[in-house]
Amino acid sequence: MFDGNCLIRRAGVTSDGKAFVDLSSEDGTWDWNWFISAPEQTREVLAVALAAITSNKKVFCHIDDPAVGWSVVTGFGILK
Repeated sequence: MFDGNCLIRRAGVTSDGKAFVDLSSEDGTWDWNWFISAPEQTREVLAVALAAITSNKKVFCHIDDPAVGWSVVTGFGILK
């Protein structure tokens, strides 16, 4: 489990409607990996991701297992 701040550089939507984000942990735990939203949080994750990218802000993330590719983001918010 990871709870912390991340840099974000890309976001999009998969063919099955989930949001995906390209994140790097601020504390150096990992460098640029892809993560996917929980199905019920797709709109929220995509909206936060696009706002963060546009405003050059960091995001706060809860990620199930950042060591596993395409792990699920269960919490996501923009930092001031």
